[in-house]
Amino acid sequence: MNNDRITFRRLRKTDLPLMFRWLNTPHVNKWYTLYGKKSPSQEDVRRKYSPRINGEDPTTCYLIIYDGMPIGHVQSCRLDDYPAAKAMFDLNENVAGVDIFIGEEDYIHLGLGSTIIKKFLKEVVFINYDVACCIVDPDPKNEVAVKSYSKVGFKHVKTIWNQEDAVYAYIMSINRDEVCPGKGV
Repeated sequence: MNNDRITFRRLRKTDLPLMFRWLNTPHVNKWYTLYGKKSPSQEDVRRKYSPRINGEDPTTCYLIIYDGMPIGHVQSCRLDDYPAAKAMFDLNENVAGVDIFIGEEDYIHLGLGSTIIKKFLKEVVFINYDVACCIVDPDPKNEVAVKSYSKVGFKHVKTIWNQEDAVYAYIMSINRDEVCPGKGV
């Protein structure tokens, strides 16, 4: 997979209608909830992402661009900025978290996920955050996501009950040196 075709652009307010559409597609809302809803309203999307776009929320959101076309969303944060989530995950170390979905149906099941994740870790997460590792927390039943993360090098740490979303979370982790050898914290 040629990862030169993949770039990331910060999410903008003008992207919110696209986010609304993606979050309401069956292949995304099967696994992704907003305020506990599988089908968020336009207001839910605006309320969730506007503070992130405006810099009022520490999570940083990006569009995934493939050959110039937006195809999905990826976001990252430092878990230290979310003490309740860090406590729920029972993590002691300083880590980053990543969340991703491919919104355009024509681009799912093509093997892009692992390429996007690896590139995002190299170009965004381990550049912007002074952390030794990064975690993801897919639903354990989301075999496509688990396989994609595993392909990048994420390893299962534990499975927990995510109280906020009322689902199990399959916590997986990857160390900085596995993605960026020789570029320690």
